[in-house]
Amino acid sequence: MDDRKKRIDELIKNTEECRASLDALLEKFGENLFIRTKEMQTGFEDINQYKTYLQDIADSNESINKIEEKNRRYKELEETIDSKELEEKERTKEIAFIFRRFGKALLENPNYDDYTSLFKEQADALKTKLDSLETRISELDNKEGGNVFTWIGKSAQGLVLKSFLSKAQESQEQLYSNIGERYSGRQTKGADEVSVINDEIEVLRAISKSAQDEISALKDEKRIITASFGIEGNPQKQIQSVKSHINRVNEALCAMYRKFGLQTTGIDEDITPERKYFIDTIVTAEDGEVISRAVRLNQSKIDNERAIEKLRASLAIDEEKSKIDKYKKSIEDKKNKINDFKKGIADLEDSVSDSEKYIRELEKQL
Repeated sequence: MDDRKKRIDELIKNTEECRASLDALLEKFGENLFIRTKEMQTGFEDINQYKTYLQDIADSNESINKIEEKNRRYKELEETIDSKELEEKERTKEIAFIFRRFGKALLENPNYDDYTSLFKEQADALKTKLDSLETRISELDNKEGGNVFTWIGKSAQGLVLKSFLSKAQESQEQLYSNIGERYSGRQTKGADEVSVINDEIEVLRAISKSAQDEISALKDEKRIITASFGIEGNPQKQIQSVKSHINRVNEALCAMYRKFGLQTTGIDEDITPERKYFIDTIVTAEDGEVISRAVRLNQSKIDNERAIEKLRASLAIDEEKSKIDKYKKSIEDKKNKINDFKKGIADLEDSVSDSEKYIRELEKQL
């Protein structure tokens, strides 16, 4: 490989490093310079734009915070609603159990016969059926002896009877529940078990009513947030959109920082006298080292670029010379071929002339 090509690669790498270091230095320096102008009132457009960009970023971050807060609240509402609905579900089971206790207590208390008389016949029938089934199951369990077929028969019969017993118990519990639920909320007669259970039901109902009101309010709040998401879009997409906007603003700021840094270091000479005077008012002695580093990096970049241009020109000259040599060789080859063709043509013309002469001699013999 030509050493000049290797040197060009090294210079390109070094130039890129110088450019990256210079950009980083100018961005930091330019940002510090802009910070010094925050409280100043100037007529320079970039200074005003800088303040506008900072406010834009602050507003955008605030917007992200609001979206995130709304999203957190939405998830919090979901979790709270699920938790409270689960509590309410368990409370409903508890109330259903108390209704069964309440119905049974009403049936057993003669003070409420005027109400329970409508259910006495069904309750007695169920109790009789339950007692009968329990007796029959007990008799089967206590019966001993018999062969394997007898045992299988008893087992099958026992399963059937237990199934009937389970259904009868469910019917009895449902009856108790119906009796208790229908009577709940009415005035009780004296301080007895019925009154105590009725108070329990009222307490649970009050708790349930409060919980349902709270769930309803939470769902209303959730619906409002859901509706806002529907109008404004998915919160994650909203956040990503705002972050993309912030990135674009930051890119614009970085470009402004670099330009301000270039102007201050003197690398960019295309500035007005007013601008130069303004820069002189905000630059401090401590900035001298940064400016010197920037100038050195920029000069290194320029020197590298010039060296690259010279090396590339040198390579291009050699390449053109190589082309010229190839062209000259090709011309020489073609000239030699032309001479060969000319000699061939002359030989062919001599052959034609000899043939014509021979023909004339032959014609004389005719």
